[in-house]
Amino acid sequence: MYYDNNVYNSGLSEEDWKILRDVLLPFIHAKEPSKLTLPEVPLHLKEHPLIRYLQMYIATGDEKYLDLAGQCLIPSQKPFGWYLPLTK
Repeated sequence: MYYDNNVYNSGLSEEDWKILRDVLLPFIHAKEPSKLTLPEVPLHLKEHPLIRYLQMYIATGDEKYLDLAGQCLIPSQKPFGWYLPLTK
């Protein structure tokens, strides 16, 4: 499901989806998420839930926040169900 204005049913345009995907990717296999920083994103994405979840992941290291961030890009019924389609 890849539609220009609702990529993977995320509600995001293709451009915004790619920006947020690129923000998420470094966190996927990070051994120490607290050592990573979030890159700047366009103003309209600064308050996006993915950004907030990654902030919580950085602060706590709790992988539930990483999963929630990934769910923003590729909603899934399964925990980390977004991982394979995002990384292939």
